[in-house]
Amino acid sequence: MTFHKFGFVTLLCIYLLILAGGIVRSTGSGMGCPDWPKCFGRFIPPTKESELPLHYEITYKEKLHGEVLFNPIKTWIEYINRLIGALTGLFVLITTILAYKTGKKEFILSFLALLLVLGNAVLGKYVVDSFLLPGVVTLHMLLSIGVLFLLLKALQVKQSRIEVSPTIRTWMLINLFICVIQIVLGTQVREEMDHVIVQWGENAKSEWVSHLGIIYIIHRTFSWVLVIGHLILWYKIKKSNFSSIKNYSTYLLVFLSISLLTGVLMAYVSLPLGSQAIHLTISLVILGLHMNTWIKTSLKA
Repeated sequence: MTFHKFGFVTLLCIYLLILAGGIVRSTGSGMGCPDWPKCFGRFIPPTKESELPLHYEITYKEKLHGEVLFNPIKTWIEYINRLIGALTGLFVLITTILAYKTGKKEFILSFLALLLVLGNAVLGKYVVDSFLLPGVVTLHMLLSIGVLFLLLKALQVKQSRIEVSPTIRTWMLINLFICVIQIVLGTQVREEMDHVIVQWGENAKSEWVSHLGIIYIIHRTFSWVLVIGHLILWYKIKKSNFSSIKNYSTYLLVFLSISLLTGVLMAYVSLPLGSQAIHLTISLVILGLHMNTWIKTSLKA
């Protein structure tokens, strides 16, 4: 398979990993495996309590802050997430090897992406060891965004550029940064949600959102900035003669609608199953669209 074809598959794998990570977070499975890279000291996780190490509740008591309760579903959700992560790392490695045979710029960008993937793997261990320490999870997400950008950039090195007006390209960049800010705010809300769940318990799911603080209000209010920014960009592209990027603006509105819908469901329908993971993944798809289109466009002469 060529570099470009395999690179596209690698991008899909990264998004699958992001979706899996979102499922881990939304189901509270982040500590389903309290050690790393093994899971309860095993390469293949246990499926029942009898398969756990002897006195596991004592061994992992300190790491889990005394909250040791084996849940095989959460354990396997986290383990599958790790398997997808390992597969993603392998795909990025193969992409880097193919890039070496394609060109110097492609190789450098792919190699940098590989370094970020390896860094994220190490950070993943720290996430486990630190008991999901606030800030570390957000950094985990930022590194994933960096990997997406580098691979998208590598895949566009030899592609022809689409000329657009300075106004449209400026609004692309504005919306790109708006998306990054909103995603970071969202990860901060998710980290605060972890504390709310610990404080109020799993059985108070309908009350979790109401106990979130100022960061949630900022995230929710900032969504209006997101909507307005994208509508302005859509309008300017619609009124322009740059037909080659009109699909880009249409896709943005479709995915933005899905993102807003899942956000409303989380806020007013007590976080329905899967809504958080879909919300996060779609947000990064929107960001990926912005990055890809920004990379492949240039200012009209």
